[in-house]
This record gives sequence, C-alpha cells and structure tokens, in this order.
Amino acid sequence: MSGFSVLTEDGRAVLLLCSTLGGAEEAFTLTEWNQLAKQIAASPYQRPAALLGQAAHALAKTLGCELATAERVARLLERGGRVALELEALRARGLWVMTRADPSYPSRLRQTLRHQAPSVLFGAGDIALLARPGIAVVGSRNIDEAGTLFAQAIGGKCAAAGWPVVSGGARGTDSIAMNACVEAGGCAVGFLADSLERTIRQPEIRQLLLDERVVLLTPFAPTAGFSVGTAMARNKLIYGLAEFAVVVCSEYQKGGTWAGAAEALRAGWCPVFAREPGNRELLKAGAASLPESALATIEDLPSWLRQHAPIREQQPELLPNITAEKKSRYGSRQ
Repeated sequence: MSGFSVLTEDGRAVLLLCSTLGGAEEAFTLTEWNQLAKQIAASPYQRPAALLGQAAHALAKTLGCELATAERVARLLERGGRVALELEALRARGLWVMTRADPSYPSRLRQTLRHQAPSVLFGAGDIALLARPGIAVVGSRNIDEAGTLFAQAIGGKCAAAGWPVVSGGARGTDSIAMNACVEAGGCAVGFLADSLERTIRQPEIRQLLLDERVVLLTPFAPTAGFSVGTAMARNKLIYGLAEFAVVVCSEYQKGGTWAGAAEALRAGWCPVFAREPGNRELLKAGAASLPESALATIEDLPSWLRQHAPIREQQPELLPNITAEKKSRYGSRQ
C-alpha cells in the first residue's frame, strides 16, 4: 500500500494539518493536534475530513477556537494539490504515509502510547507486518562479543516463533538483532532516527522491502537526517509497538538505550527484560531478568517472556497505559 491508497479522507485531512509536506512550516505539532482533535470530536464536525472546504470563520465558530487558529487550519487544508504531488513522488520512491486516523495505523501503537502516538508515520515495506506481535530488541551501538551473540540468539528465536524483531535499525545491537531474525527466515520492523529515503536506497534494504521481510518507519520527514532528538523521540515507538522488550546492553543513566528503557518502565508500555549478567542498574529499576544461561534452553521465546513478565500493581501516576486487557494478555501469576 502506498500514497493516498493508505489514507482515508480523515487521514488526508490529518496529513494536511500535521505534516510539513508541501513546505508547511505552520503544521500542527503533536500536542497541538491532540487539542484540535478533541475540539473536532466534540463539535458537529466530529471527523477531521469534515473540515475540508470550510471557511475560517465557520471553523472558528463551530470548533470554538480562536480565529487565528481557524485561519491556520484553513490554510493548511488548502494545500491538497501540492501535498498530493509530493505523495506521488514518495510513492515513486517506494514510500507510503499513514495517520493516526487511518485503519492501517498500528492499533497497538495507538492503544499503548495514546496521545503520544505520532499523528503521521512515513514508511516503506509491507504494512501488514505492523499488525503482528513483535519483540523489541535494543542496546548500545558499541557491543561486546557476548552481547553480540545474545542479540543474534534473540533474533533467531524471534524468527523461530514467527515474531518480528522491533528495533531502531542503528549500528550495533539494533542491526545485529534485526539481521539475525531476517537471516533466520523472520521479519523485522525498524523505527528509524535517520533518513528513511537514504536508508531504502541501499540495495540490500531495497531487496528486503521488496521481499516483504522488513518494514521501516519514521514519524519525521522522510529526508530528515539523524539527530539525538530524533533518536530519543523514536525510542517510545519501539516499546509502544512491541509486546515485550529485551535490553541487551545499556550504560547506567547514559545514552538513548537507558533513557528509552527507563521511560518504558515508568510508563508501563510493555514488559521490559534485561540481559543478565550486565544491566544491573536496569534490573534494579524494575526490568525483569533474561539470563544468558537460560537463553539456549528457551524453545518458545514469546511464551517464556509471557510467563516471566513481572506483574506490577496498578499505579496511575506511573503506569497510565496499563489496562485489564494488557494484563490478561501477559497472564496473571500469584
């Protein structure tokens, strides 16, 4: 699926309002869109698509917003022609786009992250892979031999179980686990912090995309290059899409791996496991242990993770996204 074929009419409206495609520097940020979405849902419009073709004064009156905001909405929605041309160009390069208003948007990402789920996602590859349960495998770029073997083993066991590895596609742990899963006949999902367009031009990546073995995504413009900010922002997407997460290696209170795992533990996005030995401080912070010595004996990794996932008390201030449905998914242990 690609281009407008992925987008519903509601999705097209969200894209026009929230994407910088077509040179829209005044596009709504995620925080701004969340507020506007509430106003739309509470108004007679109810759906984003109903805003298309409306004059600013009508928008201000019906949404109950300031005229300046309504004028901004009207200007963004008038970009349909320019954005359609850019979408066609993206499609020609093998890229697609989806929004939080589209049925194709990963339901787990929407349900887990809620208001933090990106309003727009750009991607390449088989969208259907996003509906499959996956295991996040994350860790440092600089990884030792023991960590490399562990990441490779995790990737292989994900493939054996038919579960994609979900990671960030970066050098080191991410790439090692994703490659191991694919080489073992599995699939991988990568949330990139670097240019999506440049990445998919690599011949080996291009072939995996064509073979529907890999799907790559970004909440940023497809041409946006790497930055520390993009790397930190995409971490929550990895945990948000995954059923479980395995941290191969991290440095205490340093780097994106630690920050992402700590945030996931606080938010309760998914059960977080940490390789042992190593990751002592992460285990103290609440991660469950996945011993190196036990890995070789695990035949069904998802079942093992489900059985050993920690059951935590409901704490609204720390775990706002945990629901009864999620708890039943991981099972209840006394």
